[in-house]
Amino acid sequence: MRGRSLILLAALALAACGAGGQSKQQQAPETPIVEIVEAAPLSAAGAVRASGLIGYRREPPLAFTSPGIVATINVDAGDVVHRGQRLATLRRTSVGASAGEAALARENAERELARTQTLFERGFVSQARLDEARLAVERTTDSAAITAPSDGVILRRVAEPAQMIAAGAPVLVLGETRSGLVVRAPVSGGDAARIRTGDTAAVRVSGEADARAGRVTRVGAKGDSGTGAFEVEVEIAATENLRSGMVAEVEIAAAPTAAASAPPIIVPTLSLLDARADQGIVYVVDAENIARRRAVRTAGVTQAGVLIVEGLSPGERVVAAGAAYIRDGETVRIAAAS
Repeated sequence: MRGRSLILLAALALAACGAGGQSKQQQAPETPIVEIVEAAPLSAAGAVRASGLIGYRREPPLAFTSPGIVATINVDAGDVVHRGQRLATLRRTSVGASAGEAALARENAERELARTQTLFERGFVSQARLDEARLAVERTTDSAAITAPSDGVILRRVAEPAQMIAAGAPVLVLGETRSGLVVRAPVSGGDAARIRTGDTAAVRVSGEADARAGRVTRVGAKGDSGTGAFEVEVEIAATENLRSGMVAEVEIAAAPTAAASAPPIIVPTLSLLDARADQGIVYVVDAENIARRRAVRTAGVTQAGVLIVEGLSPGERVVAAGAAYIRDGETVRIAAAS
């Protein structure tokens, strides 16, 4: 009987210890771990944002000066060419109706050039007259060629061999590499009035994480007749892996106006809780690492995150991951930055 009593007392003691341990665990829950970000404005005050296309500053079309039939085209789109390189040839159709007539016209032009050259040497005719005589001889030749005016890359091939073309009709489009790459973006008239040549800019190319440095080199003097927008040209400093025709977004550090509103603040999408229309909740962590619930007003979502227009200030620490698992006034642990 006495042995049974001792066993019963030991069981009760163990049960009490287990209950006490469990009570201590419930009273001291583990502090939640969260990731935080610093609230930052989407752009600087007064900054102008616009989207446009990347292209070479100079992209001249190359053409023959006389009509004819394209004989050869030695390059294609994407080919790198050098100054003076022959790109295409033409068989002229305007020299004469027959081979004999063309030869006669050429002989007459050459005789006229020789006579003009003699008169020029004696001082009886001007340099302009001599140049006209040389041009007349050139026009009587039965072929013509297009040579590259500078180093560059062929952007488009417009014509094909055996094609009949008119004088001045584009055959190739050249991107002059020495002219540099720029972004041409349309902006409103109000924004164009605040932008100045030399303003710094950040260029974000579609698909790239980091922005490239840029500088405004031209602001359109006349708005588009259809849209009223003014074209702004931003020169890109680093052009590696860029191609003409790529889409880019520019953020120009233009002068702010007195009535300019504060730019929205950007936070990660996971920071926003209980989103309804333009309202939502975020958690802000104070200096003692206590998370406080904060009501905010939003203005949409972008690829970078949620735009906050009311309720947050730049520099405040916002919970970026783990907001769904904490309570208002709870102490949190900040995860180390990866």
